[in-house]
Amino acid sequence: MNTLPQNAQEPVSPLLEVKGLRTGFRRADGSTFVAADGVDFTLEEGRALAIVGESGSGKSVSVRSLLRLLPKTAKILDGEVRYRGTDLLTVSPGALRKVRGREIGMVFQNAMEALNPTIGVGKQLAEALTWHKLCSRRQARSRAIEALRDVGIPEPEHRASMYPFQFSGGMRQRAMIAMAIISSPKLLIADEPTTALDVTVQAQVLDLLAQIKEGGTGMIMVTHDLGVARRFCDDVLVMNKGEVVEKGTIEQVLDDPQDSYTKMLLSATLEVGTARNTSRNTAGPIKPGGSTEATGDATAQSEPIIVAERMHKTFHTAGGDVPAVQDVSFQIRSGRTLGLVGESGSGKSTVARLVMGLHDLDEGKVSLDGVDVHSKESHLLRNRMQMVFQNPYGSLIPQYTAGTNITEALRLQKIGTKDERDDRAAELLRLVGLSPDDAQRYPQQFSGGQQQRIAIARALAPNPDVLICDEPTSSLDVSIQAQILELLNEIQERLGVAYLLISHNLAVVEKMSDAVAVMRKGEIVEYGDRESIFTNPEHPYTQQLLDAILPVRAMAA
Repeated sequence: MNTLPQNAQEPVSPLLEVKGLRTGFRRADGSTFVAADGVDFTLEEGRALAIVGESGSGKSVSVRSLLRLLPKTAKILDGEVRYRGTDLLTVSPGALRKVRGREIGMVFQNAMEALNPTIGVGKQLAEALTWHKLCSRRQARSRAIEALRDVGIPEPEHRASMYPFQFSGGMRQRAMIAMAIISSPKLLIADEPTTALDVTVQAQVLDLLAQIKEGGTGMIMVTHDLGVARRFCDDVLVMNKGEVVEKGTIEQVLDDPQDSYTKMLLSATLEVGTARNTSRNTAGPIKPGGSTEATGDATAQSEPIIVAERMHKTFHTAGGDVPAVQDVSFQIRSGRTLGLVGESGSGKSTVARLVMGLHDLDEGKVSLDGVDVHSKESHLLRNRMQMVFQNPYGSLIPQYTAGTNITEALRLQKIGTKDERDDRAAELLRLVGLSPDDAQRYPQQFSGGQQQRIAIARALAPNPDVLICDEPTSSLDVSIQAQILELLNEIQERLGVAYLLISHNLAVVEKMSDAVAVMRKGEIVEYGDRESIFTNPEHPYTQQLLDAILPVRAMAA
């Protein structure tokens, strides 16, 4: 069996060469489902390759196959993966372990699952160095703090002692990137590395990766963000149903696509500016004092259903107090959407949990139709506010069928008979574009987009007046994202539900929102109607967010 050379001479060119890679999964009936079929590409040193395509197209399976990071039900059926001339599919497990993390770094999509929840983030980064004997433990600690600083994590000396669950989703993703690059690998494989990042931190991370690439590191980036692909990558490979349908330079493929599937991906991509001519009612938001900024239809003058007044929240940790939300106020009317944007760690998700009553307030008040969400009467509001979470699979109970996931809360509250609850599940599955027959399937048997549809159906089960959507489309590819956003719009128009939409995707916020609040360091720095925020921002931070947006289509000369 081959082993990697101990003393590498001149690096073999190309850095990585993949030929005829085929990976399959064993089905319950013993047959094999081929998830990656005949994947071919070459990567030179100092170049970046984007692999794009819808969920289930074979992107992640292909890159995980390169390092043999596959579940037991998967098997590499054929092909070669030559890294610096050595086929990684034939080297011993021990030799491959020496390559992983040292020669080839990997950034996984779900940082919460990839990071160890019982070990401090700084210690996990340091272990990536000490395991490969690249430096002493004391040096490793210093380098871990520096790596956290490089990826834009504030107060890295303090944050290094914290655990992954104490980080926001975006900060966990940055820590995952820091772990992958801390050993200065020759090849970096990144599976959706910027999905959970806001545009300013995304730009910072991409600038860091660009510097690493200029030093000769080759990179493979799996992404559904075509703007990121254009900004960072040299070449692109488009996958559909396990096969490569188009490949070439970024300019060739994105500016002059030849395959109909590539054209579909481009047409489904949202960009800021494309939503300004849509038919959303843009009557201005109600200010905390109760006045409106613009007139519109009758609902524009109605009383707000959600009123948040001067909310304050500080978390007390072993490393000190962390102010998360400071003096935040806003209001939302029935049938309207407030978009909440800001960088990772700005307090957006904490605001959502305060509104839901999942965190206690230090100061301030949140009311739903005049009833204090944090009062003794809050149990009366339980069904009137529901939440759609960022990770649909993580929010669903895997041991329950889709139907049971949808109706379980109704059962616990003894709402309706079993037959009535089953009928409700069937009705909601139809509403979100699935079949009543899907009620008998389990969450793991659905795609990511279908799982999010089930999560939305579950949130709608008790007929809520308010839906809080925390990054509901950030993990979805562009075509499924478009379907989910249209679904949310249709539900709002039909049922009159109010939305608090949290997203770092400004194009999504522009498409969906009537009013927009911009958060930074726990405070709302700008608040106004959609049109004014996106066309005439007043705060420098809002302008910074808009300036950091990455275009997908070529800029006019």
